[in-house]
Amino acid sequence: MRSTGATAILAVALLAAPLRAQAPPAADLWRVAATTLSRPPALEVGTTGIFWNPAPTPDPTGFSLGLEMLRTSEIVGLSGLLAGAGYSLGQRMQLGLLYGRTQVRGLVRTTTSPASVGGPIPVYEQVFAANVGARFGFLQAGLLLAYQDAKFDFLNQHGFTLDAGIRIAAHERVNLAAATHFFPINFTRQESTDYYLGAEFVAGDSVPFVGTATRVVFRYGATYGGSGSWDHTLAGGIMMDRTVRVELAVTSEAGYIERVVRLGLGVGLLIGRYEIGLAAGSGSNDLGATFRVGIDAQILQ
Repeated sequence: MRSTGATAILAVALLAAPLRAQAPPAADLWRVAATTLSRPPALEVGTTGIFWNPAPTPDPTGFSLGLEMLRTSEIVGLSGLLAGAGYSLGQRMQLGLLYGRTQVRGLVRTTTSPASVGGPIPVYEQVFAANVGARFGFLQAGLLLAYQDAKFDFLNQHGFTLDAGIRIAAHERVNLAAATHFFPINFTRQESTDYYLGAEFVAGDSVPFVGTATRVVFRYGATYGGSGSWDHTLAGGIMMDRTVRVELAVTSEAGYIERVVRLGLGVGLLIGRYEIGLAAGSGSNDLGATFRVGIDAQILQ
């Protein structure tokens, strides 16, 4: 079934009810942001990667900053950002802070005519979160405590979530990961909660490609949603000369009526301690393309 992005987002917001111990239903807006990921969410890395998997990466990075901006087509009218900071306390511990916000633009009040009455309608969902992670040899684990705040016109909802994530270096070429996303702190059932699984296989660390040493990686991910459906992702990536990163993902997603397939593409450029990333997704449930631009900075190593 095809529908406009604004209609779908409004349907989510209108179903919202005051929930003080879990994420507001409007947190579903973040599922649009997930369509820009070029790897399974459980395998996301970088400073803002703790939003998808709270477990730290295997290698400590000192102090780091990250910022990502999200934007959809004008038809959908959704934009957002993720900003984070992380600090590794030696080889074992990691602390992090995160702020995220998604909002829908261009919604206006009307009466019997299409003319705007009383200004735009505010629609947003934002997250304030703190992260703690630990490294134990081949195992990394972490927790993310988040305060969720949402607004739809005059209606406000808020609540807390506590997510957990792990990363396991099962073999020198195989990495496994799992995480929850927006898990209610009171353990009640929540439609906005997702569960992520991921597996990564490093096919080669120095494969010759156009005269450069190239790292080749294949990935698989699965997402179980609150609606009881599974999404599956196949992805691959290359890192050329440890400078240029290109990733492609194909996701089979449970749609409103039938299963659909969407694409995700990511490109990254590593310059010293900075990585600039661009990503795009073909959109969730035919809602149109979604775009993301981000930067990660490793301040101390």
